[in-house]
Amino acid sequence: MQVWILLGQKQGDNAQLRALAELLAWPCTEKQLFFNGFAGIPNIFLGPHLRSLAAPSAQLQPPWPDLIITIGRRGVPAARWVHKQSGGRAKLVHLGRPWGPLHWFDLIVTTPQYCLPRRDNVLHNILPISIPSMPRKEEGNASWAARFSKLPRPWIALLSGGTSRPYVFDQQTGTSLGQAASSFALAQGGSLLLTASHRCPAPSFAALHTAIKTSGCPHHCHNPHESSQENPYAAYLALADSFIVTNDSVSMAAEACLSGKPVYIYDLPVHYDLRMRTAQWFRARAMNSQAAPVSVIGKLYAFLVEYGLLTSIRDEQVFMDILRTKGLAVPFGQKDAPLKTVYSNRQELEDTVARIQGLFE
Repeated sequence: MQVWILLGQKQGDNAQLRALAELLAWPCTEKQLFFNGFAGIPNIFLGPHLRSLAAPSAQLQPPWPDLIITIGRRGVPAARWVHKQSGGRAKLVHLGRPWGPLHWFDLIVTTPQYCLPRRDNVLHNILPISIPSMPRKEEGNASWAARFSKLPRPWIALLSGGTSRPYVFDQQTGTSLGQAASSFALAQGGSLLLTASHRCPAPSFAALHTAIKTSGCPHHCHNPHESSQENPYAAYLALADSFIVTNDSVSMAAEACLSGKPVYIYDLPVHYDLRMRTAQWFRARAMNSQAAPVSVIGKLYAFLVEYGLLTSIRDEQVFMDILRTKGLAVPFGQKDAPLKTVYSNRQELEDTVARIQGLFE
């Protein structure tokens, strides 16, 4: 079996694609894609086409793969184009939110925040496909541990997301988070291991880092906007004694929870525009109606999502609530320490691989 994974610009998304490819253990080719202004057009109008790809993108040409794996919105038109060029032979597997009718894909591997209806080609997992569940390089961890050795323990990893509707991560938010995390670490006599998503605006990250430095809290800082820096993210996950994670980042929260260490969820401020308020209202009532199959709203929501007339609505709070319910995380500021519940996604990963393998039987 020959696999293509279509990479975009989001590191967290690309990490999931690479993790799934590694689990499948089939020959795999990474196709790095870049996008132009056409990528802003909804997929249902773009169709199977390459018009949204920018010049630096990898060449998509024969021999065609047996399997194409995508994630996010912008790679879907290219994946469908490859599927068409292959004469319909190439299978399409999509991770997360489909951004189109469900029948476009042979399999969709999704998680709770996307609120997809239950269909034969939709696999519902609790956690995203996650690299931390795989073996880590002990040698690399030892190297980072030596660099952190002068920092007092406990080592508390502060994993910050960034601006992503409806979550607001401005400079004021950065300052508030830095002050709160510093106070938390200092109260325990510990130190912070700081990093952030590329989605975090540079001025906001600077405000976050300044607040930590001003507090006098011992820390190690990785600036995501300085490409020359070696990235310690995997070492943070392996070595930290506990985690503070902002609630906008499902992937960071999931990876932290798989460590088996205490995880605290820090709530960012939110701003809902009219469109998002309407979507949130609709989703809440549709989800509440699942217990009553005769509900008109529930049936309408499922129909619109299934046929791509409504993009499934992402609600990170649904995911975070599941983490709390399972004892994997608690809200930041809660006095009681979170349960050190060890959650394994091994079964979910095995089921995902089995479902993909089943597409070729």
